Amino acid sequence: MEILWPALGIAVIVIFIFYVLARYWQRLLRQQSWTIRRLFERVQSLEEMADPEWRRKLSEAAPVPLEQVFTFSFRLGDRFWRDAVRLSEADQKFIRENGTFVGAVKLERWRSHTVATITEVLPDRKATGWQTRSLDFYSDPFKSSDAISLWELALSRPGLSAERPPSLELLLRANSLELRGRLLSAALGPVGNGHGAAAEDGDMFFFRVPLDTARLTEFRSHDPADSANQGNSNATRGETGVNGNSWQAFYSHQNDAFGIEWQLRLCDLTRKSEWERWKILETAPTPLAAKES
Repeated sequence: MEILWPALGIAVIVIFIFYVLARYWQRLLRQQSWTIRRLFERVQSLEEMADPEWRRKLSEAAPVPLEQVFTFSFRLGDRFWRDAVRLSEADQKFIRENGTFVGAVKLERWRSHTVATITEVLPDRKATGWQTRSLDFYSDPFKSSDAISLWELALSRPGLSAERPPSLELLLRANSLELRGRLLSAALGPVGNGHGAAAEDGDMFFFRVPLDTARLTEFRSHDPADSANQGNSNATRGETGVNGNSWQAFYSHQNDAFGIEWQLRLCDLTRKSEWERWKILETAPTPLAAKES
């Protein structure tokens, strides 16, 4: 009996040690099996990425987030203020002293929304000279009336009544830019892109610029910035030519009868081959439109 109890104790200790070792090796083998399985899945994923058909489907499912960049500017000449909105000398003086004017509007159209950056020329009495604002526009494709106001200019000094004074307003819609005359009489006459019209709410619109390449075709013009590149090297000119014909375009319209002129530059990033080639795009700076009185 004296030998039996120590032998039993040793056997229990040995069994416990083997149990602990068995659990450890089981856990280690399970971890190695999981690692091998994950490695196999990664290798399989890499093989699938080399498949051209799979890469095409992935590209279609996840297009470039930034699709188009528009740079827009417009000019309102003396004839516009005199004949189109028929301002008095006092109103013109009020606008010169207090109004801000649009220098340029940059529109970045993403898949989900549009980011509008407005550069405004401040009145002469302001020391800074200009200011920049940014707005995000999430349009509803099922609501054609959705719009956001980018800029508004009061055309007269506010009176004692609570009524809003007449004003000009630049609106951004899902597929257009629109300059309207708020609270202006329809008797002012036709203006705009050759043909003016009264808006549905009784106000006047002076121009409506489509943001769709198909509807912009009639306004396609020679980009004056191309003339500035004439003195560059042949290599630079060739690169600019290919670039301009593929994913950059320039549109403009001028109505001398009413003193209205606008310009629009487009960088279309949905052209996949050009996007893969150029990778990084920086919109060329657009000179601010001169303020007219």
